[in-house]
Amino acid sequence: MEKSSREKQNARPPGHASFLHFGGGRRYTEKGKEPAAPVRREGREKLLMDAQKPIAPFGVIHLAYIAFFLAATILYALAYGRLDARRRRTAGCALGALVLLCGLCEYGLAALRGQHGPDALPLHLCGMMFLLTPLHALTDGARPGSFAARLHGFLGAVVFHPGVPGVWAALLFPDWLELPFRDLQSVSGFFAHGLVSVYGAAVLAEIAEAEDGRALFRRDLRSSALFMGLGAPVMYLFDRAAGTNFWFMAGPSVGSPFAGAYARGGYGGYLLAFLLTAAAGTALWYGLRYLFLVRGRRRGPRA
Repeated sequence: MEKSSREKQNARPPGHASFLHFGGGRRYTEKGKEPAAPVRREGREKLLMDAQKPIAPFGVIHLAYIAFFLAATILYALAYGRLDARRRRTAGCALGALVLLCGLCEYGLAALRGQHGPDALPLHLCGMMFLLTPLHALTDGARPGSFAARLHGFLGAVVFHPGVPGVWAALLFPDWLELPFRDLQSVSGFFAHGLVSVYGAAVLAEIAEAEDGRALFRRDLRSSALFMGLGAPVMYLFDRAAGTNFWFMAGPSVGSPFAGAYARGGYGGYLLAFLLTAAAGTALWYGLRYLFLVRGRRRGPRA
């Protein structure tokens, strides 16, 4: 029976693929033959399987996150120095809001997935930074001598240390790598920590532009020592009472480089190694600041 003109018009030549089926992976064949194998189905299935795998420590995805936030921190520091006071406050508030949003997303998803109780509190050092960073941004521009201005100075010292070194320790040795890289909790965890580092670039710029760098150095060192000196014993007692591990005072986290010290020397060996490393890191961090910021050439902030 001869085909109608409409059927001839809609007929497809052998091997022709309709755009409706291009994504589905089926292709047409000559009459009487079986449909060909799916196009790129194996590749898509492999990508889906890889997306469900945990992130490899210092693998491609992990190193990509590290490189991205390192570059973003440097670029923001360079751009921040060219902004006037009003634009600095605007950029700081926007960045602080993003830090808070990513932190809420990370903790909110953990709660939806069944993490409740004392462990769900934002009492880790990084969790505190998710709250203190936007508060530091909101107190920017406060009247000199006011409580808000003094709070801004104290929070800036805490964000500088232990905030920035703390988030970078978490980025280098994250305890959420068992989550797939496309998981929203994993993505928000990386961005919440990385954006604190980016925000810290503004704190570094303010330090570099301070008129009296030596006085600011002494004030920030006292503020950081006060925060750490009061926070560490409080977290130690809270961990023992609640069975938590805030500030890692009860033991190393998953993937921590201190796991070996805990395995060989028990809790005492771990705590000694942890505290000595924290003290050495503090000395190095403030030593670099003294060499490159206090003794360096300082410029006043733009009006």
